[in-house]
Amino acid sequence: MQKKVYSSDAYFASWEIKKQILNAIEGCRDSIDIAVSDITSYDFLHALVKAHERGVKVRLVISTKHLIEKGSLPGTDKDEKFAIKTVYQKGRMHHNFAIFDSQLLTLGSYPWRKNMGNYNRYDMIFTEETKLVVKYQREFDQLFQEGRTTSGKENLVIEEKSQGKSVCLSKSEIAPKESDAGNQIVASNYGIIIKEISRGFIDMSFEDFDKIFGIASELSDEQKESLWSQCMGKRVKWNGRVAYIGWGFITSWMMSIKYGDTSVEVKLSSAHKDHFSLVKFGNTVTYTGKLDSRVTKVFPYKLEDGDVLEVENTLPPPVDRSKLVEDPYVMPVSQGPKKVFLIESFEDLDNIFGNGSGMTETQKEIAWERYKGKYVSWMGKIMYKNMVATGLCMGMMQKEKRDVEVKFGLAKKDKALKFQDGETILYSGKLVGRCGDKTPFILEDGDIISIKESGLGSGGL
Repeated sequence: MQKKVYSSDAYFASWEIKKQILNAIEGCRDSIDIAVSDITSYDFLHALVKAHERGVKVRLVISTKHLIEKGSLPGTDKDEKFAIKTVYQKGRMHHNFAIFDSQLLTLGSYPWRKNMGNYNRYDMIFTEETKLVVKYQREFDQLFQEGRTTSGKENLVIEEKSQGKSVCLSKSEIAPKESDAGNQIVASNYGIIIKEISRGFIDMSFEDFDKIFGIASELSDEQKESLWSQCMGKRVKWNGRVAYIGWGFITSWMMSIKYGDTSVEVKLSSAHKDHFSLVKFGNTVTYTGKLDSRVTKVFPYKLEDGDVLEVENTLPPPVDRSKLVEDPYVMPVSQGPKKVFLIESFEDLDNIFGNGSGMTETQKEIAWERYKGKYVSWMGKIMYKNMVATGLCMGMMQKEKRDVEVKFGLAKKDKALKFQDGETILYSGKLVGRCGDKTPFILEDGDIISIKESGLGSGGL
């Protein structure tokens, strides 16, 4: 999006509403999602075509009511520039909202059609409130997933039928082909297509899935996140070897499947306990679950509502002593609360939230929601230490100034006090406050990862 702050505002004059919608379309850089009865306004269609030519992904969900009308959107979009879905249901779809770049939401009574009449009254709200944007984005994604693709050719056939012309419709023209009905597209972008087969599973092996979302993928983190948001909550069915299975007080039943340097952590549903009660370390299993979070350098893929569908070898092979070691990538996650570590360096976050960032304060607040509450591991120089009632506060210098304040609990206080002012250390903590003009990043639950060797005056790394 262009650097233009909407915050929240409402409009009632037709010309002003139209102007704001066109401005929003013209300012888009990545995506436009629209759920309306139909779009016949030439100005809106022209602006959407221009957005498509700029590389903006345009997705639309429209009502079946207007399919039979001449000039309806599917018939107008003969080159299929847009991804258009129609909702087939007993009632009608009365949604009238749009989301621009997953940041700006507009909703209200204003129709996206021509010839609306000169005396009608309308309203439209524009808001960047993250909570509302996320809720409407989920609703749109669900509608788009459930909708059926309608091509311009199919719409032309329906038009002719509505005008009383004798049209012979074959079975293939009335209903989608079996392959289309059984394979819904879950995500499509960056030259990648992820489909869902008729039984409700994403039609992709773990190996192919990891090529898209794994550490070795050529996609940027933003591209991965864009695709992942469309896949999250979908079921997968994969096959692999059990590296860990057990029960924890906090996490209940968990199972880990290892794939080379990557792994999948499955939170098993207790309702299916009879399916996995005999599974042991080393068994090869076919398992399923809903995608919950993607792999990072610290944590594995995570699946919720897991189940074991098949156990291929009930007698696992013998294990040598080197295998009987706690898996550092699985055990801490399985046996305790989630700690999500970011791979971003201090410089990465400073470029977003620091004084030199080109983002507005509103944009920073929205971006901060992605990082708040997550853990980081950074290296810096100790500038000061202050004792407080809850433990210890330590100031860290990152770029020739005090940029990070780390709060250590009482349990970690003595460990932190072993290090002296001026020493460079590797530390970690949970982001709870972002930097401003006069304030540093603030971390809680701090810990020092550097090893303090006995008899030496500095912390080793």
